[in-house]
Amino acid sequence: MTHRRRLYATLLVPALAVVVFAVSACGVTPQTTLEPTTEAARTARDLLLFVFWAMVVTFVLVEGVLVYCLIRFRRRSGDGIPAQTHGNTPLEIGWTIAPAILVVVIVVLTVPAIFSNARAASPDALKVRAIGHQWWFEFQYPDIGVVTANELHLPVNREVEIHLESNDVLHSFWVPSLRGKLDMVPGRDNKFTIKPEVTGTFPGQCAEFCGTAHALMKFYVVVETQAEFTAWAESQRADRVPPPTDLAKEGEANLTLGGCVACHTIRGTDSAGMLGPDLTHMGSRKHIAAGILENTPENMRLWLSDPQGVKPGNTMVIPELTTEQLDSLVAYLQGLK
Repeated sequence: MTHRRRLYATLLVPALAVVVFAVSACGVTPQTTLEPTTEAARTARDLLLFVFWAMVVTFVLVEGVLVYCLIRFRRRSGDGIPAQTHGNTPLEIGWTIAPAILVVVIVVLTVPAIFSNARAASPDALKVRAIGHQWWFEFQYPDIGVVTANELHLPVNREVEIHLESNDVLHSFWVPSLRGKLDMVPGRDNKFTIKPEVTGTFPGQCAEFCGTAHALMKFYVVVETQAEFTAWAESQRADRVPPPTDLAKEGEANLTLGGCVACHTIRGTDSAGMLGPDLTHMGSRKHIAAGILENTPENMRLWLSDPQGVKPGNTMVIPELTTEQLDSLVAYLQGLK
């Protein structure tokens, strides 16, 4: 193999690696730290970018010097043993002080951000309890008497104090557009304060391995105007909407007889279980199965007919249902607006 071919072969692998990394970065990325919508998320983004570019400059300088030395001082034909150098005090002092200065700068920028993110909420902040379960999220609004699951509604331009708890194992609350992740630890009350600045729907998920269905433990944060939030809260406080059709009435009866009342609450009925999500207004949510399926009749049928196939490891056990039972349950649950 000629020298040129060897050079091409040597460069081919890193070139292919660069292409693979570039292609893998393409696509839709709804969960990104680079599009912050709160002060806390913006602070984290700014720190990330500073550290990233500082590391890029450091990498280029170090690798540049290394490549230069490899080429400039490479052994040539006829060369003897080069002069031996043992230590270089100025150089060693330099490469010790330079990274130390960089670390100090990072500390100076990071510590104020930590204290800022840990500040107490204002007295009129909205209080929310976020409780992690295997494998879904429960959201309680104690001041306004609302309980829901897997869909957190927040008013824009108002402070929100979110208390994080876990009902079983270690979970982690992560919505990168709103804030960095914070763990949900059994027996401990972690909390943080945010003030959403932009309306929209922002995806989140558990970011701490918590068992079989960890990767399928998702949720959404809906940031809306104060008027929209007030209307949503008012609707959530109401009891379930009575079944409007005979098929939906049959579905309510099937749900009660099928044992779902042992795990789920549907206010206005005999269903008062506390183990699973509150279903009183399930039909008004945009997603089901902890955020992994859009809330459509087809997906509801899929979820009820094979919950283990959709979300392996989840604790919902449903006996095999007939087509008629599925039709009635889908009609009933979709009507719980």
